[in-house]
Amino acid sequence: MRLPSAALLDALSKAYSYPSEGIEETATALGALAAEDCGGCFDDVRQVIDASSAFATRVDGQLAYTRLFIGSFKMEAPPYASYYLDGEHLLAGKTAAEVRGVYRQFGIELSADEKAPADHIRYLLAFLALMARRWEETGAEAFVEAYGDFRDAYVRPWVRSFQELVDAYAEDEYYKRLVALTVKVMEQ
Repeated sequence: MRLPSAALLDALSKAYSYPSEGIEETATALGALAAEDCGGCFDDVRQVIDASSAFATRVDGQLAYTRLFIGSFKMEAPPYASYYLDGEHLLAGKTAAEVRGVYRQFGIELSADEKAPADHIRYLLAFLALMARRWEETGAEAFVEAYGDFRDAYVRPWVRSFQELVDAYAEDEYYKRLVALTVKVMEQ
């Protein structure tokens, strides 16, 4: 199995954070990867970068993020694995507890001030980035196996459903392009 680079996975993880610093930092992180071989996703990376320029202000990005992933009355595209995997569209369910357990096996504890459950897509991608980084540093196949097992159990089964919701509800191209790139990377 060929893993995506840790840098690409880190950039994707950051892209799903609340854009309090602006979406520009994600575009910068992805821009650094634009020349990198990312398994045939060069055009997808460029599309995310180009779409990020549509957000004229930090407020635009915050409003789009809130509408899709937090919601005032209804979360339009929940970024949580448990919503898709636990049935009945519940949040912070069995899957979130399982994911937290996997994190603990690798010595990872989410800080107490984190508001999102452990199965938020940004944390899932950050964990995958960590496995990819450890593999890049050590060459140990155990990290490739951990990456594949985690991706196949907690990301691949629901990321296309997530994409369908983002495509249906996003009013901008940024999040549509971002989730399309995420799907492509998760299917490698």
